Amino acid sequence: MRQTDIFTVAAGRLWAMVLLGILLAACTNIHESPGYERHRYSQLSEPFERNDVLYFDVMFDPNFPDGDSAAEAKRMEWLSGWLAQRKMCPDGYEILKRRPFEMLEHNPARYDIRYEVQCKILSGT
Repeated sequence: MRQTDIFTVAAGRLWAMVLLGILLAACTNIHESPGYERHRYSQLSEPFERNDVLYFDVMFDPNFPDGDSAAEAKRMEWLSGWLAQRKMCPDGYEILKRRPFEMLEHNPARYDIRYEVQCKILSGT
């Protein structure tokens, strides 16, 4: 019985290389996701010890350095994205404080700065 060409070892290697190429090509565009940088460089959390603020923690990066107005605008875009995703602060927010992490402060993800954010509440009258 003769094996057809599609089932040979060489054909199997060719198909494996084609599939590997497709998988690698699919992974090259993963960073283009709108929320990728937001998830990679920041987090929004609700502190246990306070119920009047939210913590927005951010990492600096060569693409988003400290002291750069364009990077700061991007960080504010990330903050708005987190709040929209979690359906928080529908009436807006105010940044109460922007500060670096303290030496002994709990920071396992090694973020660089913390914003203390307070949701605005519009009165109904």
